[in-house]
Amino acid sequence: RRAQDGRDRSRERQSMARLLAAATLAATAGAFLAPAPVSTPVVARAENSEAFPFLKRPEKLDGSMIGDVGFDPLRLAEVQVDLTYARGAEVKHGRIAMLACVGFVIQEYWHLPGADYQNFKPLTAPWTVPWAANLQILMLAGAIELATADKTYGETPWDLGFDPLAFQEGKSKAEMDRLMLGELTNGRLAMMAFVGMVIQTLLYDKPLMDMHM
Repeated sequence: RRAQDGRDRSRERQSMARLLAAATLAATAGAFLAPAPVSTPVVARAENSEAFPFLKRPEKLDGSMIGDVGFDPLRLAEVQVDLTYARGAEVKHGRIAMLACVGFVIQEYWHLPGADYQNFKPLTAPWTVPWAANLQILMLAGAIELATADKTYGETPWDLGFDPLAFQEGKSKAEMDRLMLGELTNGRLAMMAFVGMVIQTLLYDKPLMDMHM
């Protein structure tokens, strides 16, 4: 009987040794295996804003529009019925801002003949020129708005058919998308730049190119 007990204990030790060896081999082999890919972070990045990766992308800004990086900190897209109209307004304001930035600098160094046009300060010049000069500018802006009113609520409110340098001729859709993105980017930059130009002028009351503070 004692011999039988000894043989049973020997078998148990051998079984435990085999299990320990198998577990060790499994752990060692697992160290050389590549970890399984985790898909959750990828989904999270897709749902987050490209402009603010730590914020959720607004529902309407799904990236289908050119230049859409999910930037809407004020959640204006939520109250917009038609994002196409909003995009048209953005392009229009960007174009005005690009022209305004150029005009802001030119106003400081170049003037029309006559004593009424010699004010070099862009923010006060409109109040020193004759009222007829301001009126003709407003009338020109109004005429442009009336002439393009039918496009304001159309499918492409930013396309006014104005292409004097024929940039669009022979362009593929991909090339046109690239031009559209470039105009959007420059327009957004110009809008921020114009605000900075106004603030600098209000603070220092000097021409923008005068670096001597």
